Amino acid sequence: INAEYGGGGGAGRAQPPDTFPVMSRLEVLHLGYNGISNLSLLQLYRLSNLKSLFLQGNDIVNVDGLQHSKELRELVLDRNKIKSLAESSFSDQWNLLELHIEENRLKSLSNFHPLQKLQRLYLGMNRVQDLAELEKLECLPALKEVSLTNNPVARRLMHRPLLVFRQPNLLSIDGIPISAEERAKADMYFLDYQPTEGGGGLPGINNKLHSTLQGGAPSSQVPQQSNPVRGAASLPIGANQTWYGNYRESDNANGNQKTRFQ
Repeated sequence: INAEYGGGGGAGRAQPPDTFPVMSRLEVLHLGYNGISNLSLLQLYRLSNLKSLFLQGNDIVNVDGLQHSKELRELVLDRNKIKSLAESSFSDQWNLLELHIEENRLKSLSNFHPLQKLQRLYLGMNRVQDLAELEKLECLPALKEVSLTNNPVARRLMHRPLLVFRQPNLLSIDGIPISAEERAKADMYFLDYQPTEGGGGLPGINNKLHSTLQGGAPSSQVPQQSNPVRGAASLPIGANQTWYGNYRESDNANGNQKTRFQ
């Protein structure tokens, strides 16, 4: 691009070609399946009005070229090679409402904190396995919908009650709405397991329960998600309550009623 700003007679100053805005009215850009590996080379900052960006099916490893793309509302990064997010990955995306980052290699859920307006987050088919990673999503105050299908952390379906308990603003997990009854049961269950003094583990959850959530119970006693698919479209009606099948009201040693993991 060759362009200059300024008046005649040489009084103006030339603007470097690589900073000159282009296609100022462009709002939606599809760049899927183009073999892109370096976002910075796209010079997306020159698209000042870009609101939806589709980059699925490329070879992106690092999310490091979105600085100054402040108008983005929707970002699709599915089917890339992203292993982690840097602190600066989404530093300017405070207006982002929807993020798709499925089928990547994420193990950590760190550095989503700049996305203060994010409402929908799709993380299916990554490599998240530690329930403690779910704590990191609590930095997203506007989050209404999240999907973690086909991550190791979702295999025993314990991510769902934990998210219901820890994130009261959520309305849907893995494509299944959260009912008032489900939220009440999650509160009842987890509030029975407040941490003992000096105890570790997840806040509000003691080490014994944390061990159970991480796989301490025999697999035969834990409901498995049958043929999970992206977006959980194949889950049966009522699947949002299957995890409650692991709990039963029963008398403890003192004769009191208490919810426990069976």
